[in-house]
Amino acid sequence: MGRAMKSFRTKMLLLFMLSIATSAIITYGIYRGMQYYYHNYVYAEDTIAMWRKWILNVGDVNFFLIVFIPLAILIFYLLTIPYSGYFRSISRGIHHLANGEFSEQVVIASRDEFQIIAEDINRAGMKLQEAVTRGDFAESSKDQLVLNLAHDLRTPLTSVIGYLEYILQHEELAKETSTHYTMIAYTKSKRLETLIEQLFEITRMNYGHLSLKQKPLDLIQLLVQLTEELYPIFESHQLEARLSLPSVVQINGDGELLARVFENLFANAARYGHEGQYVDIEGEIFDDHIEIVVKNYGSYIPQEELPFLFDMFYSGDRARTEQDGSTGLGLYIAKNIIEQHGGSISVQSEVTATQFTVILPIGLKI
Repeated sequence: MGRAMKSFRTKMLLLFMLSIATSAIITYGIYRGMQYYYHNYVYAEDTIAMWRKWILNVGDVNFFLIVFIPLAILIFYLLTIPYSGYFRSISRGIHHLANGEFSEQVVIASRDEFQIIAEDINRAGMKLQEAVTRGDFAESSKDQLVLNLAHDLRTPLTSVIGYLEYILQHEELAKETSTHYTMIAYTKSKRLETLIEQLFEITRMNYGHLSLKQKPLDLIQLLVQLTEELYPIFESHQLEARLSLPSVVQINGDGELLARVFENLFANAARYGHEGQYVDIEGEIFDDHIEIVVKNYGSYIPQEELPFLFDMFYSGDRARTEQDGSTGLGLYIAKNIIEQHGGSISVQSEVTATQFTVILPIGLKI
């Protein structure tokens, strides 16, 4: 019985009854006050007498309801204002959990289901914090990494072994067929080499062994040069790169690593933007940073995939495809490189266009 009296539904019912009772008392008080005033201070020729006639025509009960119902709704609204704050507190608590901010506490002293929910959120945050401290998630991530790594290494390696084994077992193969199969095995071997190199680079990143060789760099010159170098890729996909960039932007950065980032973004834009005609590369200078946007007008990336696009070995259709040779590591490496330069990278995708935005701190602007 005590728990039922403290429940949210019971409290809402009590507040509703209180608002009705309060509204009834206030309305009755208004009615009696008007009645007293009318009988003692109003003459037949006064304007208020006409209002009295109108009330008589409407009916005392109907007039009572006209005042009573809106007043009851208003009072109920005012009495339940604290609960809207409870909803916001719970929403903030869930948001903090989603962002990994486990130390944030939700404080609600309503002694009902809202307080129970707040305590559950706080308890979940504490358990998650303990799990992070113990390294549970790190261990889980390692297991997943091993599984993904085994898959990505095995696939091209199996193809290489299979084609070479077939060639060795069929000496009567025509030279053209043998060359064809050898080229396939070679292509798969190069993919395997690229994957191993990227994994080695990720290991260096994670253990802090990848040092940036930062020096003054003209970012615009780098982007223009990359666009020219990748012209055959754009042309093979029947695309044209449109540049809208400032004249010169000086930054401090590692030109080789930044070139890898934008080469990856340009190649992806060409690979997935074949439904359009252009790849737009735009730059805009702000007070302390520059934003570089790489936009293509091809396939749409589903919204549920966007938050995971920069994860290692993400297996979405757009991030990891055997047919186009993607390893699922390019965007992960790009994100690490940009963050080591003090910048950020993000992605947006709509039905008509997909764009990657890179933000980098700048030095001298010309």
